[in-house]
Amino acid sequence: MNIFLTQTQLEKEFDKVFYQEYFNEIPYDELQLDAFDRERDEYNLLAQTDIHQYLTEPFKLSQPKTFQQLLKAEFFYAIKKSPYPEIMGDITKFGFLINNHTFYIKYTDIPYELDKEFIFYKYLPQFILNSWLFRADGWHIAESVTTSSFKSRLPTTLQSPIHSIIDNFETRQNRDKYCDFLDAKFNHRIIRDYDDDRYTGDDEYFELRNLLDTRNMDDYSNTGFQLFCSSIDQGENIYIIQNADVFSIKKLDNPQEVIDSYAAHIFSGQDGDFDFTPYMVDF
Repeated sequence: MNIFLTQTQLEKEFDKVFYQEYFNEIPYDELQLDAFDRERDEYNLLAQTDIHQYLTEPFKLSQPKTFQQLLKAEFFYAIKKSPYPEIMGDITKFGFLINNHTFYIKYTDIPYELDKEFIFYKYLPQFILNSWLFRADGWHIAESVTTSSFKSRLPTTLQSPIHSIIDNFETRQNRDKYCDFLDAKFNHRIIRDYDDDRYTGDDEYFELRNLLDTRNMDDYSNTGFQLFCSSIDQGENIYIIQNADVFSIKKLDNPQEVIDSYAAHIFSGQDGDFDFTPYMVDF
């Protein structure tokens, strides 16, 4: 079952939620944030004259269905005061509501628009860079006050390796059989151990890094769909596995249109999970 924060839950989880028409009332200077957090806080996005246009316009050409849904977005900035300000800062979140579902957007001071050579963008598809990550670090479905540091149901720059996304991948028995299979499937050796310095060099070894995971953020069960980008083809293809089964890996047919349809399905609030299976092709 997919988890979303509703507007009522959002306002209950945070001490104060400022909607777009009240952004000028945010007491940002009074927040308990250190210099590091202030540099990376989503409040920096609010310097844009028209935040709605700034974040949604990049979707217009490459993700048109998603763009139409984002036109309905109601943006907010939420604050949760720290109960222990001497040891931890306040929590802030920036995002939007669509169809009574809450979504977060992560800020970066080096979005793709400003630094197209940044290493985090190296393996990502061009259409993702031109839309989802053109002016943001990532997009998340809000399930609680915090987000996962490993995965999201929407595109981000997190890009965790497949080892971190698939439960029990790292056990010795599973790692060998999974990696042997992927070596043969891609005709290239995959990195087996990120703690072993032998597995270095883009030419000798490849990676599969997660683009999005349709499971809830704390769910690592054998369910849903997990999408990956490969370091071999520099974002040219997107690969997909179903129910966390490495042996089910396929290539996603027409990924630009499919991810657009998937995101539009989520933002529209439709019942049921999006089905990727008609777009999974062998390779």
